Order: sequence, then C-alpha cells, then structure tokens
Amino acid sequence: MSRRVTTVRELWTEWHVGLCGCPSVEFLENTCGRKWRLSSKKAKYFSRRHRVIRYVQSLLNRDLSVDDALDKADENRGKRSIDAFSKFLNSKKTF
Repeated sequence: MSRRVTTVRELWTEWHVGLCGCPSVEFLENTCGRKWRLSSKKAKYFSRRHRVIRYVQSLLNRDLSVDDALDKADENRGKRSIDAFSKFLNSKKTF
C-alpha cells in the first residue's frame, strides 16, 4: 500500500483497482490472505486504511453512488490525513 495516498478517492482506487502498476489491496487479500501484511507495522497500516474503506462502504449502503460516497468521505476528511481520518472515525464509532 502506498504512503503517497492522500485522498479517500485515491485510497478507494488503490484498494479496488491498484495504483502505479501494483495489484489492488483487494486482490492481495483474496490471493494471499494476511501473508502479505504479516509485520505489525503493515497490519496496523492496513487496519487504519480498512477502517476508511468500511466507512465508504457504509455510505454506499445508504444508496449513495460510489462517486457521491467518495466525495462525502473526502469532505468529511477535510484537511486530515488518511491516518488522522481513520483515527477520527475510530473515535466516533460512526459505522
């Protein structure tokens, strides 16, 4: 997973499509399971990003389109980094 991802939209793309020629996180999870993120550092990084993905999925469950859900998530993120937004979501237990 790239540490250069700065928006929820970029994170969503990395998660479902892949970025810069790298496989998507979804693909890695489906083919390798947890093996690709065994170190505690990678596991924590994955967990924080997964929290943001779950938040977007909760917006999709409210019948928003993918674009609208990503726009709303990035709007809610504001100026926070993806990591800070994940921690914010965790503190709010919003979904």
